[in-house]
Amino acid sequence: MSDTSNITGDGNTVLQDINAGGDVNITIAEGLPPEVKQKKESLKTKVQVLAKELTALNDQAQAETDAPAFEPPDDPAYAKIKWRRLLNSIRSQTCVLFIGPEISMNAAGKSIHNEFYKEIAQEFSGVEFLDNEGFFSPGADSKIFTEMLLYYKEDFPKENKIGRSLLEEFAKLPFSLIISLCPDDTMHGVLSDAGLDHTFVSYDGTKQDVEPPSKEKPVVYNLIGNAAKDGKYIFTHENFYEYLKNIKIPDEIKKMIQSPLDFLFIGFDFSKWYNRLLLFILGFEQIESDNRFIVENKSIEKDVKTFINDQFKITFVENDYAKFVDWLSKNAAQKGIQKIVEQTFVDNNFKALKAIGVNITDKNTMDDLTDLERETQTLELNVERFKKRIITT
Repeated sequence: MSDTSNITGDGNTVLQDINAGGDVNITIAEGLPPEVKQKKESLKTKVQVLAKELTALNDQAQAETDAPAFEPPDDPAYAKIKWRRLLNSIRSQTCVLFIGPEISMNAAGKSIHNEFYKEIAQEFSGVEFLDNEGFFSPGADSKIFTEMLLYYKEDFPKENKIGRSLLEEFAKLPFSLIISLCPDDTMHGVLSDAGLDHTFVSYDGTKQDVEPPSKEKPVVYNLIGNAAKDGKYIFTHENFYEYLKNIKIPDEIKKMIQSPLDFLFIGFDFSKWYNRLLLFILGFEQIESDNRFIVENKSIEKDVKTFINDQFKITFVENDYAKFVDWLSKNAAQKGIQKIVEQTFVDNNFKALKAIGVNITDKNTMDDLTDLERETQTLELNVERFKKRIITT
């Protein structure tokens, strides 16, 4: 004899189309030690609850009404963007998003990073911040290391309210690859807080391997370091020189970047020479694509724009970041593109729930069941985070 539980979805087509099927079958055999049976019963109950919650999330996503019609503004910046193609490339995961540090601004429109760097330079003797260059004076990195680590771990997330709000809008869209040149890991945090599965990798000078970016598991790559993790980033000219000698972009990321895809840049100051040099490092001059946009909220000299357009075929759209993101979000909502992320979340987590159900049936040791309990708790946390995200959007 055994106790069999068949946990089903609601018959919704999408749930039934999941590769492994729409049901979670859990069988609890007779003759098990009492503590093992009790643990299995507890896990089965949790799986039942999660299956219902995922079904409810799926129903909610399917029942959402279409977004209000968006009337295109009479704005030259809006007209410069090939919206149909951009939205289609985002829908099909053939658009790579590049995020620069300028996206993190304070209420006065100034870079949070630069304001902090200037403050640090005043606190350390022999340390200067060259604002026009974007670098500290030679040898500063060893002196400011601890300050950078603590700031990006503790204070920056509290100050970066505007930048985070913009990244939360991007998280609603199905980008399979996001390249960040920021010293922080906010994009990673936004996706984690929303319970969205992804791979996060940051440059550390070593050879790194990642799975191919996909709709189910997008990749976020911090191209020049992650100060929030280890205090390391490109803070001086010497750091940048060493970076140029040692850069090893993961093969799957490099392969995708150098495909004829569409590219969207936001948060970059291309008046700074090293940002232009990075385009060469990424091989942009070799890529055939005519749908590349830089959303720029400050005036860039005409000769710089001409160079970037001629060399890399990138179009500048001078606009406020928040205004552009608002346009993008409203267009994407009207086209139903934001629902792709919600559906992917349900699909991924229902597959994970099925795998847990199979293991609850098969595993009969307390160690294995404790591991499954941890997996279930992680799934519960992801669902709770995602539910909060849905409620607040």
